[in-house]
Amino acid sequence: MLFLKNKAKTLDVANYTVIIPSICVGNAAQLACDLLIASKKLKRIGSLAHPALIPVYGPSAYQHEPNERVASCELYESVEDKLLVIQFRAPLIARHTKSFQNKLVELLQSARRVVVLSGSFGFERRVIEDSPWAYRASDNFKSAHAAQLGNASLVKWKEHTGDNIFGGGNGLQLFRAFEESQVPVMLLFRYLLEGDNSTDASLIVRELNELCEDFLQLRDGGDASFKLTVPKSWNLLFGNDVTELLF
Repeated sequence: MLFLKNKAKTLDVANYTVIIPSICVGNAAQLACDLLIASKKLKRIGSLAHPALIPVYGPSAYQHEPNERVASCELYESVEDKLLVIQFRAPLIARHTKSFQNKLVELLQSARRVVVLSGSFGFERRVIEDSPWAYRASDNFKSAHAAQLGNASLVKWKEHTGDNIFGGGNGLQLFRAFEESQVPVMLLFRYLLEGDNSTDASLIVRELNELCEDFLQLRDGGDASFKLTVPKSWNLLFGNDVTELLF
């Protein structure tokens, strides 16, 4: 399942924060991970292979690694920040999803914390005044981050208690798999609609940084501004331009 560029057989994620996107409505979580990888110039360290992953192969998605190639599931790392981001480039095959999730939990068992990003259909927000943000956190994650989760600026986050996240892909199932294995885990998602979700992706990263600025470090030194780099792959986010030969 694990193919690392350094040919190692195991992945050392002790003391690491791992961020995983769920393949959700509008691909918002994947786009958010794109922003993280490009903004922090994370290095591709390898890929994952499993029957649940549709095989794809293509050119680099990021300008800071122009000679890399990407596949269905890639691993990007910042050694300095102890940060690992997993990125998906294709949907999962449903009948193999549970097996893949179990293997992923086994691979990341020693992580300090796991954050699953996702989204949900905007019309599922029943009360229009409610927050567009919701989260789910395991007890050990809540204990480790009581100060941040109790911060007055985060009261806009609503704790999700339901059994489903409609449009959220396998985000909730992935959360439960890590929770059952006692890995500190949080699921963060935003209510949104299909379409151009690049703005939602940047908002997800900003909210995540508000909680986890200690390791994301997206602010430039003492500068209070928030810096994000748009990856070059977004130039064709909706495919190629219509050819003039059609007219």
